[in-house]
Amino acid sequence: MLSRAPSRIFTKFLLALLCTLVATVLLTLMVTNWSFQQGFIDYLEQGEISRAEKVAELFSQEYQEEGDWYFMEENYYVWGKTMRAAGIPLADSPRRPRPPRNGVPPENDERTHRKPPRPDPMIESNGFNGAQAGPGFDIRLAIYDQNRNPILFKKPREKIKHWLPIQVDNETVGWIGLEGFQLETDQLASSFLQQQQESAYLIAAAILILALGVAALLARQFLRPIHKVAYGAKRVASGDYSHQVDVKGQDELAQLARDFNQMTATLKRTEGLRKQWISDISHELRTPIAVLSGEIEALLDGIRQPTPERINSLYSDVQGLGQLVEDLHQLSLADQGALELSCQQVDLYKIICNLMIPFVPRLEEKGLTLELNANRKLSFIVYGDARRLTQLITNLLENSLRYTDSGGITLLSLQPQEDQVLLIIEDSTPGVPEDSLNRIFDRLYRVDKSRSRSVGGSGLGLSICKNIVEAHGGKVSASQSHLGGLKISIYLPQNAS
Repeated sequence: MLSRAPSRIFTKFLLALLCTLVATVLLTLMVTNWSFQQGFIDYLEQGEISRAEKVAELFSQEYQEEGDWYFMEENYYVWGKTMRAAGIPLADSPRRPRPPRNGVPPENDERTHRKPPRPDPMIESNGFNGAQAGPGFDIRLAIYDQNRNPILFKKPREKIKHWLPIQVDNETVGWIGLEGFQLETDQLASSFLQQQQESAYLIAAAILILALGVAALLARQFLRPIHKVAYGAKRVASGDYSHQVDVKGQDELAQLARDFNQMTATLKRTEGLRKQWISDISHELRTPIAVLSGEIEALLDGIRQPTPERINSLYSDVQGLGQLVEDLHQLSLADQGALELSCQQVDLYKIICNLMIPFVPRLEEKGLTLELNANRKLSFIVYGDARRLTQLITNLLENSLRYTDSGGITLLSLQPQEDQVLLIIEDSTPGVPEDSLNRIFDRLYRVDKSRSRSVGGSGLGLSICKNIVEAHGGKVSASQSHLGGLKISIYLPQNAS
């Protein structure tokens, strides 16, 4: 079942996609419309220029016959004939007649009624064509002499956009001036452009509707893995650490699902360890408490007498409980990152020598030998807390004392390793199985639980050792010893990190 949060995400994602698509379509429409309009205007202007060049060619023939421009002064009649010869429709506007020349009116002047130039059949066309001038084109034309003085239609020079030369024998004798094209004054061009714009708007609307459907599908497809992870998070929050999310693909969302599955697997394993931890701690506390309770009850009932030996036995059990509680306290401090360290330059060799004094007799009582392998000429100074390092080596020696068979040996070695000091503690049989080497630093883990309890120990000593080493920025590992027992290798930094 989907929550409300994913629905809001879906809406936001859909709106983001839709806004992006709308902005893209509108921008594309605006740019395309502007580009089309400019290109269309350029296309029409090129057609008009081609037609104006034809007009210039016709007037060149007129000039070649007349020899001057007098025949064109105020002669709208000739102008109209030339326009018709060029296939240019005339605008419906009154034209002034040409004034009489030498007393001869224009309608009786033979030059006026001279056969107009033959139109070019290539420019005759029907319908809309960029090469054909539209209505009003003649109004934007004017004729000028070689100095660009107006001959007919006195238009200001600044209004002329294109100048087309009238040449006779490669000599410019005049100019045809053409005003710039105004789209709004051309009804046919405006109608065509408006039709194209309406078609573009319809296409844009269709694209947006299609994009909306595609965006909705993409949003659902994209958010489906997120919904699955959100649902899985609810299951985990309710205590179901075994829930796994289906993983499909290799993208970031698939990686998110894999990370989620890894997280739930870690939580499941941690929960199992927590339950095992509580079970082990309760068992470790229950056994000595039951023994103490039974002994004290026997004393109270008078079954046993409170002899000094029994009192010492009870005291030893209480000390064992106290040590267990202290070990748990140390581990909790390490978990919280609150393991107190007062670091300075410490001589590891001196610490080991001081610890050998009380441990040698204890080991000898059990028939064990303690040896130290170190070159005193070398420096074994490390940066650490002397009290914690003493606790570290003490725990390791206690571990060897408990579990090494009688007649065996415990060997300590010190070796400088660049900017570190390598401390090795190894002993003789019995050894540790290979599959247990990576677990001996786990809390309350025992290789042989029945034998371990018979020799004492809470199963927390090596865990505390690991925390002390890591708090100093060092590393610890376990392996098989060539002596037949366990080998603990510890790397401690010589300088502050």
